[in-house]
Amino acid sequence: MKPLLKTSMPRNLIIIQARLSSSRLPGKVLKPIHGSLSLLDIQVQVLKKIGIPFVVATSTNSADDPLQSWAEEHEVHCFRGEENNVLNRFIDCALSFEAENIIRVCSDNPFLQFEEISKYLEVLNKGTDYISYCSEAGTPAIRTHWGLFVEGVTLSALKKAQSLLIHHPQREFYSEHVTNFIYENPNDFNVLLEKAPLEVFNRNDLRFTVDTIDDFNNMQNLLGLVGLQASLRELVSAADGDPVMKESMMTGIQHFNK
Repeated sequence: MKPLLKTSMPRNLIIIQARLSSSRLPGKVLKPIHGSLSLLDIQVQVLKKIGIPFVVATSTNSADDPLQSWAEEHEVHCFRGEENNVLNRFIDCALSFEAENIIRVCSDNPFLQFEEISKYLEVLNKGTDYISYCSEAGTPAIRTHWGLFVEGVTLSALKKAQSLLIHHPQREFYSEHVTNFIYENPNDFNVLLEKAPLEVFNRNDLRFTVDTIDDFNNMQNLLGLVGLQASLRELVSAADGDPVMKESMMTGIQHFNK
């Protein structure tokens, strides 16, 4: 693994948020889901081809030690920070790598669409604080059940949120969820929400994220059906064509209403 030298740090950084201490499905991000590949394996395979520096940001909890071991084995940078205050973890990680523009990746999504990363970074570099796709209802993609898209945010916006949250009654909630405070306060931040691709824009019945064993089984079945190179249209079509899977997705959506 080549070190990211302090003298040549990138302005841009992809941060993969990951932990193993999930209460509903512990260890899910390292559990094989497609042959021998885990959720994290699938994401990192793609990110290594993109050419933008990336890091796995996990906690200092000893339960996450296997993530650091995995990162070392796969020659991937690993940052360890606060467990529950994920906002602070992201800020500290970005500062450690001297990054100004951040792409946030959630590690429990096997079908992430990475095509927008370069565009998002360009937009952030021109003064936008936060950028994301949104649903027909105007909901940022991270708040949907899609599990398909990344979001972009600047370090300066994260630090501003951190400052504004010092005496906020919901400080703990917003600190755990990193970007919520930013896109919920467009008067304080320059927020850009773009319409998601038509395949999912008005769909609130799709769930491609892994939170439970049922989610895991659904995504494992989908990967078996469409593989790793499927288009968004092929992915949605495969899900729509399986009534049992769709029913399971709806159960998860109703149970974990965001």
